[in-house]
Amino acid sequence: MDNINKRRFIRYPAEPNELVTISYLDESTMHTGQRVGLNQNESFNGCCAVFVGELNFRQGEEIIWESTSLPKVKAKVAWIKKLEDQIYKVGFNILD
Repeated sequence: MDNINKRRFIRYPAEPNELVTISYLDESTMHTGQRVGLNQNESFNGCCAVFVGELNFRQGEEIIWESTSLPKVKAKVAWIKKLEDQIYKVGFNILD
């Protein structure tokens, strides 16, 4: 069974060119960092975005997700997939 059939909620494509801002704790400096990425899709309990450049957050880390289509929410990094050199697709689970 592929991942699409394992999903519990329908994915909705993001608006074209919709940016997201991820706020996270940079453990190397112990300061809050921010990354901007391109929103790819959203569902009832999660969202996915693409980032260019090195990532400073890790799988399992709690972050703050902010976009124009969703209110500012706390989320957890569910998975990170390297697409190409310096290009990453990241999935987030929205926390209650």
